[in-house]
Amino acid sequence: MKNLLKEIATRKRIETIISFGENLPDPDKILKANNYNYEIYRELLNDTHLTAVITQRKMQVLQMGWELESAEEIKSELLELISKWNINKIGSEILDVLLYGFVAMEIIWEKDKNKFIPKDLIEKPQEWFIFNKENELRLRKKSQGYYSFFEGEKLDENKFIILQNNPNYNNPYGEKLLSKIYWLIKFKQTAIESWHDLADKFGIPFLVGYYTPTATPEEKTELINLIEQMIQNRIGLLKEGTVIDFKEEKKYEVGQIFNSFLEFLNREISKAILTETLTTEINKTGSYNAAQIHKEILEYIGLFDKKYIEMALSEMLRKYVKINYGKNESVRIRLKKKESIIESTIERDKILATMGIKFTRDYYKKRYNLKEEDFEKK
Repeated sequence: MKNLLKEIATRKRIETIISFGENLPDPDKILKANNYNYEIYRELLNDTHLTAVITQRKMQVLQMGWELESAEEIKSELLELISKWNINKIGSEILDVLLYGFVAMEIIWEKDKNKFIPKDLIEKPQEWFIFNKENELRLRKKSQGYYSFFEGEKLDENKFIILQNNPNYNNPYGEKLLSKIYWLIKFKQTAIESWHDLADKFGIPFLVGYYTPTATPEEKTELINLIEQMIQNRIGLLKEGTVIDFKEEKKYEVGQIFNSFLEFLNREISKAILTETLTTEINKTGSYNAAQIHKEILEYIGLFDKKYIEMALSEMLRKYVKINYGKNESVRIRLKKKESIIESTIERDKILATMGIKFTRDYYKKRYNLKEEDFEKK
């Protein structure tokens, strides 16, 4: 029984994992091959389709309303505090945890009279941080332009909020969606370049000059130079009898291969980010049914993703209460759908009311987004 409270399988006992001193490297193979430079992932966001599906996923959460659960004596104070935050900006940065595996959010505090106020919550670059063998995040040191893998500075718990996407013991850096679609974007970029080259060579009309069987090499060279000048200047001065013809491809079936390949890559990117297939591959399936399924799946994704924002904002409020009042209060922000909830519950509330159920004023305020001044006193 003496070992019951001890952790047996630890890195100190079994050093089979590659590590740098007391720190753990990110096991991401793509990052490792690129010297752990996160810019290779940020550059992927230049892809318009990827940006669109990421925005679509984030908006499932950012469009939600919110409600605060806290002790009544501090609730109005916390509501005033929240009203000064740019929640959409903060929320979007928090949801980057899905893209990069983890985010280190720094709380920006300011002094207001006798209180410390959390003014903002800012995402800091992932390459500034490293996990140690205890799976604790540390601030990396930089020397002569290079980040150190061997040293890390402990983070102040009142300054940082750490979020991770599906981390595990061997990989505290979390699961990166951008890692899943990295090669898809690279293949897409290569295909577009090849398609551009093909279109440049064969997709536009080209000029053909005809020379007589008795033409000298000098006359042939002169004809070639003339054609090049016509292509560049779009005008030409020809000798009488000189024949130059425009040739245009009647069929361009090779280009369709590139188009189909790009469509396939976009579908795969959509699957990776939106975790669904039907709505990104509408072929013979009815568009109405696909739209309905698409909406339902995105709603499920939003219910999963919103926990990150709830966790971060709730933790920031709890730190505020702890620092200024010395209390460990139960404070929580809950995100909730807006009009869709109202539409789906109106009929239910009517039925329950006919059965004799009476709802409180607080219920109406929460469920229908009403304020106290919306009620008329009798």
